[in-house]
Amino acid sequence: MRALELPADPYSVLESGDILLIRKSFFEDAPLDREFLLDVRLSRGQYHKNIAYRPNSGSISGVGKMERASVERLRSILGEYSRRVAAFIGELLPRYRSGWRLDLASLRPLEEAGRELPLKKRNDLLHIDAFPTRPTNGGLILRFFTNVHPSKSRVWVTSDPFAAMAARYASDARLDRFARGSMHHLRWALAGIGLAPKGRSRYDEFMLAFHDYLKRNAEYQRNCAKYRFEFPPGTSWMVFTDIVPHSVESGQSAVEQTFIVARNSLASPEKAPIAILERLAGVRLAN
Repeated sequence: MRALELPADPYSVLESGDILLIRKSFFEDAPLDREFLLDVRLSRGQYHKNIAYRPNSGSISGVGKMERASVERLRSILGEYSRRVAAFIGELLPRYRSGWRLDLASLRPLEEAGRELPLKKRNDLLHIDAFPTRPTNGGLILRFFTNVHPSKSRVWVTSDPFAAMAARYASDARLDRFARGSMHHLRWALAGIGLAPKGRSRYDEFMLAFHDYLKRNAEYQRNCAKYRFEFPPGTSWMVFTDIVPHSVESGQSAVEQTFIVARNSLASPEKAPIAILERLAGVRLAN
């Protein structure tokens, strides 16, 4: 498991389960914006787990009782970050750009070390990402992070990538049940009456369950291979967070942009988590 700086073949780095490190914050020419983000952390009370910005609609959530003018400033900052990151990644990884969906940008204002959260929301436990309300239907979750804190590194712990983990644990997590679709008809019925997201595939259902399974699995948390990374202030990094199991040990004030990348736009589509699970299950898990 490695963190590499802009190699000749960034596709291979990302799709193999490594981290792409970028020595750039996207706030070099906007120090007042960075200070504003730090001030959100310091003086505006308690918020949700993240403050989320939706680039496609411009809406923002998780701001609590923040004053309207501050909300508009934050919307502008996150919107500009989203645009600059999308332009940067689109130039660096053009084959992804043609098949991605721009997802949420977020601000993570709170110190991660020692946070008290329900098990499913804990960031300090190794997990792969899956979104309860935003099914990917086999797409991959590419996330771009920036540490905007002026002095603290953001510390991650990762483990061996999805192929190795799925070979060891997917059966125990009942991949066969999801492959048979025993829960799928119930999910579709719930979606029909507005009690579950529409368009969630058997793949999405398994990945949500696998996310929770890994966090609950004390043996995996204790014994799996672990690799520790420190991302210094002012740096960014990019990773497929459904390929790379990860946790956050410590860090404060980070921003992030998520992309949903189509499976068929990968350089090596056989490395996609859905392709790995379909080989293990022997059936298709999404349309």
